[in-house]
Amino acid sequence: MQALAEGRSMTRELAADLLTHLPELGSPPEQRLLDAWVEQAAETLLALSDAFEERLLDLGGSLGTQERRGSRR
Repeated sequence: MQALAEGRSMTRELAADLLTHLPELGSPPEQRLLDAWVEQAAETLLALSDAFEERLLDLGGSLGTQERRGSRR
């Protein structure tokens, strides 16, 4: 679970960093392409972060269920 939490945090940080460091190319068509690529990369990182979070929630819920089942024995 620690690896999932670290992955979630890291992917969110990388997405934020990526969006704050946009170089200016000067050429409008090239700039639009770069901006679109950076936005897509950041969205992909955020989607991965969300997937890590969902998995953490799934694992947390299943761990709680297992603990409750174990306490009934």
